[in-house]
This record gives sequence, structure tokens and C-alpha cells, in this order.
Amino acid sequence: MTKTEFKYHRTFRGMALVFILLLPLHSEAQLDITVSGGIVRGIPTAIVPFKTIDGTEPATAVEQVIAADLSASGKFEPMQAERFVSFPSRPEEVRFKDWRFVDAEALVIGEIWKLGDDLYEVQFHIYDVAREQEIGSGKRIANLRERDLRSAAHIISDNVYQAFTGRSGAFNSRIAYVKRAEIEYQRFRYRIMVADWDGFGEQEVFASWRPILSPAWSPDSRKLAFVSFTTGGPAVQVLDLASGRHETIAGFKGVNAAPAWSPDGTRVAYSTSRHGSADVYIYNTLTKQHTRVTTHYGIDTEPAWSPDGRNLLFTSSRTGKPQIYRHDLDTGETLRMTFEGNENANGSYDAEGSRIAMVHDGGQIVVMQAENGQITWLSRAKFDESPSFSPNGDMVLYATEEDYEPALMVASSDGRVRTRLNFISGDVREPAWSPLKY
Repeated sequence: MTKTEFKYHRTFRGMALVFILLLPLHSEAQLDITVSGGIVRGIPTAIVPFKTIDGTEPATAVEQVIAADLSASGKFEPMQAERFVSFPSRPEEVRFKDWRFVDAEALVIGEIWKLGDDLYEVQFHIYDVAREQEIGSGKRIANLRERDLRSAAHIISDNVYQAFTGRSGAFNSRIAYVKRAEIEYQRFRYRIMVADWDGFGEQEVFASWRPILSPAWSPDSRKLAFVSFTTGGPAVQVLDLASGRHETIAGFKGVNAAPAWSPDGTRVAYSTSRHGSADVYIYNTLTKQHTRVTTHYGIDTEPAWSPDGRNLLFTSSRTGKPQIYRHDLDTGETLRMTFEGNENANGSYDAEGSRIAMVHDGGQIVVMQAENGQITWLSRAKFDESPSFSPNGDMVLYATEEDYEPALMVASSDGRVRTRLNFISGDVREPAWSPLKY
């Protein structure tokens, strides 16, 4: 590692690379879900095993994927099938007394139809047991291959989530992250990986023999901005996921770091030390122009857009230690947002702009109310980093270490439920949650 790379990694805790040896991927792994603060319980939800029609049962257990999705949100409590007294798959088979008997409040049933060689259709129904009524009408997801059944399950989870919370689900989305593998002694391969929100089906989209940092999704999920050392020093690049083409948008002398897309996808905020100390700039993807946003002798980095595109959060050392500030792009006013704790960094807004996820005191993940500064702890570790809200703002993805191994974790935004993504293993860091896939 060069001196430039080392200096770059140490700039802020959230920008550091912390890696351990690559571990083998176990595709059969399940999600580890930990519930804390057990006073509040989720909605008791009965997810009946989906019945397969006209074919052998597919490898994907749709009901298990739905249960894992809903459990991770912290708002639902899927029930064990051993408690069920009936197993309906169609509306005419539903007897609400069976579900009141086992104290279910939500009911999900469905069928998987095999229409041909590797061609499926999924039909499902969602019920409010207390009201004894179906929520909406039955729905179907058609033209599926067997490999698409997990995506269909995530779509069903989103429908259940919407039906009972009134909020959009976030399960049919993806995550990006960086994985490092030691190919030879002290020779590493860095890769950007993309997977479903739960870590299933990871795919490599970019690879380099030099470090990669800070992948960031475009609003349409078609591109990733990231920091790469492929040209020598750290440069901000943009990758088109469909074509695999990538281009450098900020490769100035010094440090170029922490890209973040604007909500409309026309601008990328980033940090650069091209004029000395690191400041925040904005790159316009249409005009190819770079505009300076902050001017300060301290380090200004890790910009993040507000949902309306009118403000930028950023981390600054201008008071001596990292704290989060908000810059109004219309007025030019800069306001300090964080005061609790010695350090706060790597802030980002939720979908509504009312909460900020960040790294607190060097390694704890918290969510702060933007209006009054009230904090909810999602983790109390020492080395957690890179928090990223789900598209609906109800969960937060972050990097952590468990049993001295790197891992990716998802926490409900109230801090009650934490889910380790066991489909992902190895030397993983720098996660980012995508917008929805549909």
C-alpha cells in the first residue's frame, strides 16, 4: 500500500478499509435474526406453505423467503407452521376461526403453478384475520423462471408490508458492497458485488487489483459510483451495470472520495483535496462541470443528499473532530447537525428526510431525528461502519464484525431487530442499499 492510499484510508473511520481473510460462501445459510428489547412485538403472521400445482415442488420455498423478509423488518412476527390447524391455498379454503385460534393477525396463502419447462406463475392472497377480510384482491406474478421465485417472494413480502403498515416494502431491492480476497500472499483482488437485499445471489460487477471504496447507487439502480485506485491515486468512477463500461468523473491530484448521487440522477457530490484540504464538490453529469460547495481548512467529506435535492449532509473536522453538517444549496448556509458524542460521521437521510443514519463515536450505528437530535442506537460495537437506509427508511444496512469476522448486518430502524446476512461471507465492507427494482 502506498503512502497516499494509507493516508486516504485513515482520513475518517467510515472511509477505512478493514479486511480479514476471505471465507467460503455457504449458499444454504439462513438469516440470523436477533430481537432485542422484547416489549414491542411484531404482527403475528401466518404464512402458509405455498401449494405447488401441476409439477414438482421447486427448490425455492417461497414462504420461507417471505418469513425471513418480514422478520427482518421488525414489524412482523412470522409463526411456525407447526401451530397451524389448516393449510389453505385458495380463498374458499380459508376459515378465519382457525387463525384466530392460533392468534394470527395476518394470513398469507398462495399457489405456485408450473406452466411449462422452467415456467411458473405465483398466485397469492393476503388477509386481515381480525376483520375477516382479504386485503385487496388476489394477485398473480406470471412468466417466472425458477430462479425468479425468490424475487417473486420479495414482491409478495412488499405487498404484505404495504397492506399492514401503509408503507412501501423494501425487499425487492439490491445491495452493493466491496469484497476483498487474498489471491496470493499479500496480493489482493478487490471486487464490487451486487446481491438481493438479503445477500442471496451475489454477482461480481467490477474487479481490480487496487482498493475499491464507497459504492453508491444511482436513483434508477442502473449505475454505481465508487472510488478506485486503478489509475494510481483515488479517483471517483461511474460504472454502467448493463454494459460494464466505467469512466472517471473525478481524478484530480490528491484525494477524490465518497461519491453520492442526487435524487434526480443528474449530479454526483463527492469530496476532493484538489485545492489542498478536502472539500465537497458537485459533478454535473449533463454539463460535465465541477462546482465547489464547501471552502474550509478542515476536512469536508462524505456528502449525502436530502430527498428533495436541496441540501447536502457532510462530515467535517472543522471543530476538531468529525461532526455532521448540513449545507443548503440554495442559500449557501451551513448548519451543524450533531452535538451528542465526540464524533459523528458518514451521515445519510432516510427516504423522507426526517432521520439521519450515521456512525457515532467511532463505531456505533445510530439513527438521529433530524429535527430534534434524538438518537436511537442500532448497534453498540466499536467497528461498525457505512450505514445505508433501505429504500423505505425502515431498515439500515451496515458493515460490522462478529466473532472477529467481517459481516453485513441489517437492523430495523427502531433498533429492535438485527439480521446478519449469512448468504454473504468473506472480507466484506462498504455496503450500500439500492432503490427498489420496480
